[in-house]
Amino acid sequence: MAYAVLVALVLLTPSLASAYTAESALAHQLYYCPPEGRADTPEALRRCTLTERPAAQSGQLGNQPQWMRVQIDNPRSITQPGRLIIGPYYLATVEVFSTRDGIQPIGTGGAYAGGARASARIGGHAFAVALDPGRNDFLVRIAAPGVAHLTVRAEAIGGAGAGMDPMAFSIGLHLGMLAILAGLALVPVVLRPGPVSRRLLLLNSVILVQVALGSGTLPTLLPELPGKAAMQAFMILIMLRTAAWGWLYQALISPHYAAPGYRWSCNLSYAAAALAGGLYLIDWLEPARVISLLLVLAIPVIHTIAGLRAQTLMPSLKGALVGSLIVYDVLQIAAIGLLMLASGQSDLPVMISRFLDLAVPLLAIGIVLLRNRASDHQLAATEQALARREAQLAAETHAREEMRTLMDMLTHEIRNPLATLKLATRGLQRPLVDAGASAQQRLDRIGESIGAIDAVIERCDQHSRLETPGIAAQSRRVDINRLLDDLIHRYGLTARVRREGDDLPETDTDPVLLEILLSNLLDNALKYAPAGTPITVTRLAPSVPTPGEGWGIRISNAVEPAMMPDPDRLFERYYRHDHVRREGGSGLGLALSQQVAGLLGGRLTPRLEASCIHFELRHEGH
Repeated sequence: MAYAVLVALVLLTPSLASAYTAESALAHQLYYCPPEGRADTPEALRRCTLTERPAAQSGQLGNQPQWMRVQIDNPRSITQPGRLIIGPYYLATVEVFSTRDGIQPIGTGGAYAGGARASARIGGHAFAVALDPGRNDFLVRIAAPGVAHLTVRAEAIGGAGAGMDPMAFSIGLHLGMLAILAGLALVPVVLRPGPVSRRLLLLNSVILVQVALGSGTLPTLLPELPGKAAMQAFMILIMLRTAAWGWLYQALISPHYAAPGYRWSCNLSYAAAALAGGLYLIDWLEPARVISLLLVLAIPVIHTIAGLRAQTLMPSLKGALVGSLIVYDVLQIAAIGLLMLASGQSDLPVMISRFLDLAVPLLAIGIVLLRNRASDHQLAATEQALARREAQLAAETHAREEMRTLMDMLTHEIRNPLATLKLATRGLQRPLVDAGASAQQRLDRIGESIGAIDAVIERCDQHSRLETPGIAAQSRRVDINRLLDDLIHRYGLTARVRREGDDLPETDTDPVLLEILLSNLLDNALKYAPAGTPITVTRLAPSVPTPGEGWGIRISNAVEPAMMPDPDRLFERYYRHDHVRREGGSGLGLALSQQVAGLLGGRLTPRLEASCIHFELRHEGH
């Protein structure tokens, strides 16, 4: 609602101003002089009858002189004092000549003369003139670019409403609204500090200062300001305003569209704005104004394309961003076109310019508020998703703890009777020495079964321990060759294992974890290799030419083609080949081995051949 009121006020301001001055205004007509030659002679003055600005003058971007004839009608029968008001304030120089007795100078002024000059006023420059009854001709010479809008007004001094300064009233209202918008932009900086809110405040503040300079408000309130320097600052502020506007939209779009081309286009526009500002400082006005016009039209296009391509922008925010950019560009094109075609003949360019002065910060504030609201909704959704995920993780952790507790209970409950069975079979072995081979075989099978069950339980227990968070290897000096020999002897593989390679040097590693890994690999080879086939244990010495390639052990065994495992599932927990399910085992051995290899700082790599499988443990380092 507040936004609508502000926009309505700025649109009504010219009407309000004209209502206050209807009784004091005098009818007048503006004629342009031909661009060639001078116009300060009676003969040349008679040629100043053009009702439209010459095309050559409309296209020029420097401060070349332009001559015009102003015809004012005094309806009274006596000579009366009046004012000839020429705006806007930022016209570089303004000279007024009387044609009563030849071409006589009346006064000079302009923005370059500064706010201390008597002719300076908010919104333009005023010159006292004497108005004879009937038609009065005055010659005006200005230095300004062809795209500068001209306002010419004649007033009778002492008429009704003469005390009211309509231009000052209009500009004061305009600046007041801009000050309100700058104050509103300060609120997000305090409540939600961040790059977007800071850029919004910079944009609104720059617009306020730029309008205060260009309208003549600051130069007339502070007449000690150098006139030319103040106008150079005004042009530089226009460039800063353009760059700050693009900078704000980049902050809104770039989190959702990070294409390098977009970033480079934005940086190029900032560099071009800085270049134009530098050219204004050294009075290279034509190239500076060309760059300014290009930037005013190109920056909205850059951000419109980026906004349309941003896939993660909320639809409402994307619509607001792109819509505001299109409206801004259309209004800029309309204002520039009217400046070139209707300068001095219509106040429509002024109304569009003032509307843009308010629309830019209004749209920026609205879009930032919409973006903050969208961010709040997104943050709330993220927090809800995070809370759900935390609840899910807590439930999974609780379930894992319950499973671990159950596993601990099972292993405890099963191990005790197994230990009792082991003792019983050992006690039975001595009395049954002479009972025959069949009894001994039964006892051996009981022992093997108990051993298999015990191995499964041990494997599950090891896996449960390794699942505990924070487990780490405890390194100390280990003789790997001796550890291998002990494991081969323990599994009764002395006659079946074929050793290859030189002895490995002692190394720092975790002996317990390494023993678990090697025993699992030997057990896997013993269980699945065809009876009577050898098991090859190859010791791989550290490889000096290959940096980071440490010692290694490769265990190889033959495999019947029908029992060849799926290479993609070798390290999958509980995976066992269909043809080997009759053998004892839990399907955890290889998964456990891979996990242990990672804890030891190494890698376990399988390699399958036509009738053989190799598991190579390679330790990363010496």
